[in-house]
Amino acid sequence: MADFGERRPLLDATTKSEPETQDVFTDALIDSTAKIHYGRDREEYAKWIQRESPSLARDYISKLNKYLWGKKANTPEELRKIVESIPPTSSGNPDRKAYLAIRSYINFLVATGRIRKSEAIDFKAVIPNIKTKARPESAKVISAEDIREIIKDVKGSTPEVIHARKLYLKLLAFTGLRADEVRELMNQFDPRVIDDTFKAFGLPEEWKEKIAVYDMERVKLPHRKHQTKRGYIAVFPAELVEDLKRFKASGYKLRKDNTYKRTMLKNPTRHKDLALFRKWFQNFMNDNVMSTVSNPPADAWHLVEFLQGRAPKNVGGRNYRWNVQNAARIYYYMVDKLKEELGILEL
Repeated sequence: MADFGERRPLLDATTKSEPETQDVFTDALIDSTAKIHYGRDREEYAKWIQRESPSLARDYISKLNKYLWGKKANTPEELRKIVESIPPTSSGNPDRKAYLAIRSYINFLVATGRIRKSEAIDFKAVIPNIKTKARPESAKVISAEDIREIIKDVKGSTPEVIHARKLYLKLLAFTGLRADEVRELMNQFDPRVIDDTFKAFGLPEEWKEKIAVYDMERVKLPHRKHQTKRGYIAVFPAELVEDLKRFKASGYKLRKDNTYKRTMLKNPTRHKDLALFRKWFQNFMNDNVMSTVSNPPADAWHLVEFLQGRAPKNVGGRNYRWNVQNAARIYYYMVDKLKEELGILEL
């Protein structure tokens, strides 16, 4: 293993601007034949990971900048020494994300023909494979009361920030969508899309009095690959449309880093994981859909999965248009029960 003391790149992990090569590397380093040499490969790796795993690119580049910059390895034993030098996280646990970033870089080396698959297997063998423990079913439970307490605990530097964060949490609960989908729905919200969606799918105009249906295929998810499973429509109470207009007019933008639990809440450790909102929605809809919806399909649970983007467009063997119409119909009949159970519209 060699450490050449290369200068770290002075740029954000998103790599929106790249360093001038000659300012960062010497010719000898650029021409390095070492199998593991992130300093040589960084610019090409950054483009590769942003294309292959956009949602992970920022974190992985940051970890590699921190732990592989200025280091080279030709053998698994040399890589082992680098890996063993990575300190634990602030909580005292092994830095799983750093290990995953190095594995990703090795995948890049294989994909670009720099090393063989057999060599990659040997290199990966020295990287700890830290698996996350499956959450017990009892730990996946969150109640409507828990959700209300989370929203009440929101903090912010201005009234508009507080409003934005509460609206984000309300939409998580009412739509059952993923966090990045809700963030981008809010950031890119255009009320005209609701009208377009009703017309495109032939939804009854009178439903607009109770629900909004938003075509999520009109929402760009910059950190997700196009093929990635995603929500097709967002359905939520009509009352939230005015809140979305207010948010859009404020000019405030939601990002991953300003919607963490620790960022948004006064007492984050007291509350459950925000990802559980999605599970709560699924459970509540499945528990109540058959008794609440008039003439529900026998496989209504398929449509609940469709609402959350958990299922393909043609789930149940039916066409996309039918699924949108009937998923929206289910929500129309369920929305009053949802609002009553959650009790968060006025918070």
